[in-house]
Amino acid sequence: MHATIRIMKSALRQIVVLSLLLATPAAFAQSLDDVVGNVLKEYGGASAWQKVTTIRETGTVVPAMGSGNGATTRSWQKPDKLRIEIVYPTRTELRVVDGDHGTNNGKDVTGPGLDAMKLQAARLALPLLLVEKRASLHDGGMRDGFRVIEVPVSASLTVGMDIDPKSWHIVRSTGKTTGMDFVVDYNDFRRVDGLLFAFSESGMAQGTPTAKTTIDTIVINGPATPPPPAPK
Repeated sequence: MHATIRIMKSALRQIVVLSLLLATPAAFAQSLDDVVGNVLKEYGGASAWQKVTTIRETGTVVPAMGSGNGATTRSWQKPDKLRIEIVYPTRTELRVVDGDHGTNNGKDVTGPGLDAMKLQAARLALPLLLVEKRASLHDGGMRDGFRVIEVPVSASLTVGMDIDPKSWHIVRSTGKTTGMDFVVDYNDFRRVDGLLFAFSESGMAQGTPTAKTTIDTIVINGPATPPPPAPK
């Protein structure tokens, strides 16, 4: 009886090892160029993303801590300008980053705070980042079932992308700056004008949940900011 059990356990181990050996070549068979090409194809194509000059998103931010959801508007303008407004029940946040200059409610932001804002701008158009930084991409291999690509945004900033090799969706981004990690998980993928976007984001900073954002609308190549209201 014991001998039979040992034989069964040994056979099971061999099956598991064989399954891993069979799966590993498939996971690693794709070169970095192939992976990037598949991702860009799924997201609407490199040439289409190169034509994107502005992205405007509206939605709702649900903070992990604190009370009251916020109505958010995110306006991105190529190459690295981002305006984020979040209107909470009792306060409003307005963050603007344009290259190496950033403000939070009108006050200048420097250091890690500015780096975090730069990462936000980079994350808003991840497929375009793959196109523009293609020559400097780093292949991180397979990690937890996902193919990882690391993108140097600047000397002090990198963005890692976790890619599902079945769907070619970017399911997570990890922004790294001096002493800080910012993670965003992406879900609810939909197409807008032929380009793929995630309409649900869950953020973390240093492993602590920060907020969940649900996107309602996305406008591509519209006005960078909404026009002022017409006079009454």
